[in-house]
Amino acid sequence: MSHFTKIQTTIKDLNLLKHALTDLGLIWNTNSFNVKVGENSQHKVDILIKQGNLSHIGFVWNDNQYHLVADLQLWEQPWSLEVFLDKLSQKYAYHSIIEETKKQGFEKAEQVYQKDGSIKLIVQRWNY
Repeated sequence: MSHFTKIQTTIKDLNLLKHALTDLGLIWNTNSFNVKVGENSQHKVDILIKQGNLSHIGFVWNDNQYHLVADLQLWEQPWSLEVFLDKLSQKYAYHSIIEETKKQGFEKAEQVYQKDGSIKLIVQRWNY
């Protein structure tokens, strides 16, 4: 029996989502794809992450944010769903901060991975 799930995220920017997925070492496609849902139906997704069992993971735009769609019984990633979402959120936030600070004239000066898994990011801007 299939356990297709649609999980709301706070992800709103497609390019930042792509960067975050790449940072996690995932291979994704952005053409319009269908994710198999149960025996006889499919769900259209904007980003597809293929799994070896052919029950792929997808992200679909839903009005103002992306939702993760997957059959959780067939989840085949190196992390649990909860850990995956935490790691994805961290990478998404990281790229969001980098993008926003660049817009304001800052550049990354230092990046340190902490023992607790957090990232210490130091940015700087030179006034001329």
